[in-house]
Amino acid sequence: MAVTTRRAPATARAAGDTAVLTAMRHFVTGVTVLICGVGEAAEGVTVSTFSTVPGDPPMACVALRRGSRGLRALANSPVFVANGLAATQVPLARHFARRGRPRGLGQLPPDAWLGDPGDDVPRLSGAVAWLECRPELTLPLNDHELVVAQVVSAVHTGAAPLVNFAYDLHPGPGSPATADPAPRQIERDSS
Repeated sequence: MAVTTRRAPATARAAGDTAVLTAMRHFVTGVTVLICGVGEAAEGVTVSTFSTVPGDPPMACVALRRGSRGLRALANSPVFVANGLAATQVPLARHFARRGRPRGLGQLPPDAWLGDPGDDVPRLSGAVAWLECRPELTLPLNDHELVVAQVVSAVHTGAAPLVNFAYDLHPGPGSPATADPAPRQIERDSS
């Protein structure tokens, strides 16, 4: 199914936007790297807006900034892989959040990719979970696009996740007690 877009009505900004946005940043979310494309066309982007929608069929959704290279890559890919990052993968979260990040498989050492990434959409080695998704619908929301996708396959490892709270990265539940409890700020990108 082709990705379709509906136009949302323009809305005025509320007077309490700062308070609302601050409160919204205090919801804990998992840190996910979306990978689209194969081989040297592989494109990745760190997001903390990825969410699953249970049901039959299982669905997922993610919000990406309109005009970002992450959204462009997703719109041009028939499938993508959502890599739920592990608590130890802060460097990967930072890498895929950078604006000037390179494209393709060569941007990371070969052992960072799981299996043979040249044949399918690449998966990141060591992730907590992988969901292979097929985009179904795109909805414009403010300066973002909400992409709704069907989950076509899934794997999980049971490792401890990396979570985002108020733009800081933290080891999530199940992390060893020796994990560095200090938050790690993630750079904001227009992807």
